[in-house]
Amino acid sequence: MKKWTTLLAVATLALGLAACNETAAPVKDTNVTETSKLTLKEVYDKSLKVSEELKSVKAKIDMKQTMHLPAQDMNLDLSSLMDMEYVIEPMQMHQTGTTSMKSSDGSMEAQDIEIESYITKDAFYMYEAQSGQWMKFPKEMMDQLMNTTNQSNPTNQLKIIESYLDDFTFEQDNDNYILTLQASGEKFTDLVKTEMEDALKSIDDEVNMDMTINSINYLIHIDKKSFHTNKVDVVFDMDMTINGEKRNIKQNVKSDFSNFNEVNEIVIPQEVIDNAVSI
Repeated sequence: MKKWTTLLAVATLALGLAACNETAAPVKDTNVTETSKLTLKEVYDKSLKVSEELKSVKAKIDMKQTMHLPAQDMNLDLSSLMDMEYVIEPMQMHQTGTTSMKSSDGSMEAQDIEIESYITKDAFYMYEAQSGQWMKFPKEMMDQLMNTTNQSNPTNQLKIIESYLDDFTFEQDNDNYILTLQASGEKFTDLVKTEMEDALKSIDDEVNMDMTINSINYLIHIDKKSFHTNKVDVVFDMDMTINGEKRNIKQNVKSDFSNFNEVNEIVIPQEVIDNAVSI
């Protein structure tokens, strides 16, 4: 169970932008004085160009997930709050935060666990809070992480969802273009399955998965001036069968992005390198 919970956390859906040939309507019941006449397609093209040129970013990610396991007749609740700095090329990442997991049957009590990690194209170090020890993971896991990171590249995300552009609602306030989607059905199951399956198989190539999307909602904010995506909220309800084991997953992920192109370099501290235990 713990293995699949970890895999699902790593494979949290990465979602992007959408567009069509309509201008953004002002958000209802708000006083929008700075209106834009750009169409959805124009916003999409500008956002795609900005994402292709992105060098670094900071992110705050708040995730809450409930997994129902029918075989055990229990729920597993997972919450995570992470701060992340990310340099795209060469790939460098530093993340800190807390995660908590509990089960409805009482076998696992909620406890906040501190998390810190450094990731580069050549190394992966993670702090293990219970032992107070830094760990260095092997090259094989680095390759898996690199595959997952490539799949979550913002440019790739935009291109993947291009065929779903007409399904988004397009609005604006004074500062942002606001894209929303409330959807379900086989069409969106195919989209999410491709993303989820690729991410899981980058970690375990023997995974066999089937899934149905009961509902999925996106809320995306794109800055009017810079065309950077500064907010992505995703709420979904899905049924999954992984290697014959059924479960229902409800997940709410709120992602806020800032400091675009302001993170110059992430250096792994020498004491982390010197004191880490190889796994």
